[in-house]
This record gives sequence, structure tokens and C-alpha cells, in this order.
Amino acid sequence: MGLKIGFIGAGNMAFGLIKGIINNKNTNDTGIAIYDPSLERREFMKSNFDIAILNSVGEIIENSDIIFIAVKPNVVADVLSIAADTILHMFHEIFGSSGNDNINKADTINISDNNANDANFTNNGHNAGVEAHDKNSVNSSSDGKIKDLIFVSIAGGVKIEAIDRLFYEKFRGKYNPKIIRIMPNINSLAGKGMSAVCYNNAVKEEDYNKVKNILEMSSKVLTIEEKYFDAVTAVSGSGPAYLFLIAEGFIEAAVKLGLPRNTASILAVQTILGSGELLSSEEFSKYSTKDLKDLVTSPGGTTAYGLSKLEEGRIKYVIDSAVNAAYLRSKELGN
Repeated sequence: MGLKIGFIGAGNMAFGLIKGIINNKNTNDTGIAIYDPSLERREFMKSNFDIAILNSVGEIIENSDIIFIAVKPNVVADVLSIAADTILHMFHEIFGSSGNDNINKADTINISDNNANDANFTNNGHNAGVEAHDKNSVNSSSDGKIKDLIFVSIAGGVKIEAIDRLFYEKFRGKYNPKIIRIMPNINSLAGKGMSAVCYNNAVKEEDYNKVKNILEMSSKVLTIEEKYFDAVTAVSGSGPAYLFLIAEGFIEAAVKLGLPRNTASILAVQTILGSGELLSSEEFSKYSTKDLKDLVTSPGGTTAYGLSKLEEGRIKYVIDSAVNAAYLRSKELGN
């Protein structure tokens, strides 16, 4: 039986990760299931991928080995509370019949990751257009199954400690969940993403490697201490949007010079893409960004004149201000 991967939330980040998994030739026996409250998102995912569309957070928990929490930060606690109730229900032999039975009630919240629309979420109702999952494929509700669950949070600003605390309160310390926090970026949609990773002490090397292998199908992976995650969010998490704005500026400037918009777009995109490839190439790894800039710049030439205007506009200060604003917002979300 292959690995079973579940996604709670089906926004752009989830889409990029799923696309990477499916495009990888070594994951033919990997099962993928999603739950999202939005019918539009469910239908979109169903039209793009041959994956299971489940009816609730509970079904994702019951049918997955690795669970990606791909929802908005402000509803992570609600989603995890329902997840914990599901585990209590599965684990009632150990925790007793007095375990939380909220799983049998309809909990309504809003979920979606940062790139999806708000939608109404019902924990246990059958929703129009959702396929019923084959109950014969449900994983065993054994002690081993529950202990092996790995939770992967994509929610920006939500610390591992907060997730740990919720599970501790629910299980009174009798269950130590494996929690991995990641900060991917939207470039995973093109298989060129950047993902930072940290995890709690319940995660073993083999658990980390499973998740790392999944992430590497659509991004480069960097393991880093959680204390740096707000900075990572501001740089690589939000960074693509900054570069898209710069590309937009290039295109608009080129159009003003008389170039057709399509031609301007090709020139701008390839220039940014090629510059990134040059920066990351092994051959030029010994060069600093300043060295590479100097390779392009001749005294009194066109590039020198263009750079002088950027420096007049204090472009480094503007970039610093943007990154710092994103950093402070990430810290606010974490609090």
C-alpha cells in the first residue's frame, strides 16, 4: 500500500504540491485526497487531477498518512480541533467512551489558504458535487495508524507551539502529534518553488524525509529554525509578488517605448528568468550579485544610466521597506 496524502484546503499552494506529486514518475502508488468547502475549488481540482474528493476534515484524517493543513491562519485552530476530535473518536479504546463526541455534530467555520476564496465549511454534511469515498480504503484506526500521522501546516504565522498546545489540551498529554511547518511559495505551481521547513520533536528522520521528498517534487527545500520563519515568509513567501510587480514595471516601460505588449512580456520574463538561472548556476556561484551587476555595466553605458535612476529612487530602501512590512505582518499573525 502506497503513501496516502490528504489536503485540508485546496488553494494554490495545495494545487502546486499536488501537481508536483502527480507529475513525479515515482509516485504512482501514492493516494491523494482533498477536502475543501468550496464547490468551485473541488470541481477545479477534480477537473485537473485524478484524486479523491472527500466530504469532511474527519474523512481526510481517517484516510491519510500525511495531512497538509492548507487553510487560512485564522481558522487553523478550528480545523485542528475537528481533526483532534476525529482522532479521539478513532482512538476511543484508549481514551474511553467519554472522549469528545463533537465529531458527530456540524461545526461550521471558514477555511481556505491565502490564495483561495472564503467559503462555508461544514464538518459532517454531504455536499453537492462531492464524491463519496470508498469506505473499504479507510486506513485502520489502530494505535499504530494514529501515532504515525504527520501533520504539515502551510498556514502563515501559525507556530508549531500553538498546534502542539491545542493537541495537548485535547489529549491531556496522551498524544504527541508529529507536526511539520512549511513556508512554500507560489512558484511551486511551475515546479520551481522554495519551501522552508521546521518540525517538532515528535518528528523522526523518516517522517521528515517523507515530507521533504514530497516538497522536492515542486520546490527546493531548506530546513531552518522556526525563529527565522517570519523573515523567510517576507523574503521567499511574499517575494514572488515583488518580482511580478517588477516584471509588470518592465513590461509597461517597454510598451511606452513602442514595443508590442507580447514582445515586451517575452523580453521581461526571460530577462528575470535568465538572471535567476545565472545567479544560481554552479559556474557563476563564485560571483556576488555586485560582481554580476558589474559584468553588465560599462562606465557611461546604457546600463549605468539605468542603474543611476534606480539608485536615485532608492530601490534598495524600497525593497527593504517591503520586506520589513511583510515580516512585521507575519509576526502579527503569529501572535
